[in-house]
Parts: sequence; C-alpha cells; structure tokens
Amino acid sequence: MIDNRWKGLGLGHAALAVLATPAAALAQVPTTALPAAPPADGSVIGGVGVVIAVIALLVAVGVAVKLYDAKRKREEQGLAIQARLSDVLLLHPSLAGMPVVASVYTPLWQGSPAVVEVKGTVPNHDVRELAMELVQHELGATNARLEDHIVVDPLGFKRMAA
Repeated sequence: MIDNRWKGLGLGHAALAVLATPAAALAQVPTTALPAAPPADGSVIGGVGVVIAVIALLVAVGVAVKLYDAKRKREEQGLAIQARLSDVLLLHPSLAGMPVVASVYTPLWQGSPAVVEVKGTVPNHDVRELAMELVQHELGATNARLEDHIVVDPLGFKRMAA
C-alpha cells in the first residue's frame, strides 16, 4: 500500500509526505458552455413576438411624427394670423404710436379655436373699440376666440405728450 521509502514513518507522517510531494499537474482548459439549442416549437412564438414589437415601434414613431406635423402646421397658421393682425394694428393711422399688439396661441387639436389676445394701452375707450373692431374684422370667419386685454390710461398719454 505505502511505498517502501515511507516505511519508517508513521502512518500519519506518511500521509502528509504523500500530500506534500509535488504531483504532475495537467493544464486544464476552461470549457465554454455551448449555447442551448432553441426549442423547436418556441421559435415560431419568439419570431412572432419580435415582429409584433417591431410593428408596435413603427406605429408609435408614425403617431409621433403625425402629432409633430400637426403641431407645426397649427403654429404656422397662428403665426400667419398674428402677422396679419400686427400689420393691421401698426398701419392704422388712429393707432399709430400706440402699444397695441395681438398674440395668437394655437392649440394642438385641429377643431379647437385659436386664442387671440389683444394687449396694450390706449388713451380712451373709442381707440380701444377701434382696435378691437379692426382685429375682429381682420379675423373674419377665422375660428378664433378673441380676448381683450387693452388698458385705457388717459393720464399715461398726457404725460407722453408733455
């Protein structure tokens, strides 16, 4: 059992001597795990899931592009209305030098009316009424809600004239 060279040693010493003796070591190459083979019947379900995910992504991108385009078109319409109203208010002789401006806010939804805010300061109620009539006339049949934020301040214009 035990080699003759260990004969004089006790059994415990012999076991330690055997463990302490260098043994021939063989290089071990780590093995890589082979990929698991996909199940034959599950591959069809996985493929359908991928196709559905790609279609859902394309639909989401299409909806986002449509919403962005609708927003851009509404903003362009609002800017066109605002430019027309600004020209009317600036070029009318009775409003020359008066700080009256029109701002247009357009909602995203096509059927919602644009909001037109007319702001500024005028010396009397007649000029205020004139400004509002000019804006209403220029809007015509445009689907818009008009808000009057014009302040009548006769003292402010007397100070400016002096």
